[in-house]
Amino acid sequence: MSNFKETVLEIDLSALAHNYRYLTAKTNTATKILAVVKAFGYGSESVAVAKELETLGVDYFAVAYVAEGVALRDAGIRTPILVLHPQPINFETLIDRCLEPSIYSMRILNEFVVVAEAKKQQDYPVHIKFNTGLNRLGFREEAVSHILSALRKTDAIKTRSLFSHLVASEDLSEKEFTLGQIESFNNIATAMEEGLGYKPFLHQSNTSGILNYPQAHFDMVRTGIGLYGFGNSKAENEQLKPVATLKSVISQIHTIQPGES
Repeated sequence: MSNFKETVLEIDLSALAHNYRYLTAKTNTATKILAVVKAFGYGSESVAVAKELETLGVDYFAVAYVAEGVALRDAGIRTPILVLHPQPINFETLIDRCLEPSIYSMRILNEFVVVAEAKKQQDYPVHIKFNTGLNRLGFREEAVSHILSALRKTDAIKTRSLFSHLVASEDLSEKEFTLGQIESFNNIATAMEEGLGYKPFLHQSNTSGILNYPQAHFDMVRTGIGLYGFGNSKAENEQLKPVATLKSVISQIHTIQPGES
């Protein structure tokens, strides 16, 4: 009989460490690792997960919203944190808590510059996101000249990284599409680097990109679902360990007779 008296979600930090080491072993030693801990660590426990990963030496975290980043800072996390969907109403808090925004549109770029200049920032790190096929958030390739023009007008911000997101890196039947995304990102990066006069670090791979497309590892890779024990294929799932186990109790069992509802 179970000893549990209520519903409990167990987080296995040793499994998390195993998954982290397995995935990092797939990359070059110089490649940075960004751990995605949005949505409460994919429904696990973002603070406990982040503290363990920080101990393991992770280079970056990513969250969806500023409030998630603030919670990590309040818990003592000092590792850089990328906010994937920053909202203008939170820009001041983002800067105050040393969080780093994803800049994905001219509106967001212009509004963040206004706040950064008002707070007398210089070279505040931002991450420019490009849409290479997912069609969610991000600049298109043809926006490069407009981005560079806006960046040249201010010293309040500085591009820390350029990034994009692979759509179907887990599906090898979509390899041609994925390779097209990688090529597009390379072209964007080249144009941005020439315009900036320096090289921000690049990242495009998610968990399946780490496993299937080493040519897309660039300077940093991002992993979320893989850290929590899922590799998007049977073979990889066998190498990873689930981090979370949900346990509960049975409140009551009825024996139903024929004819009863």
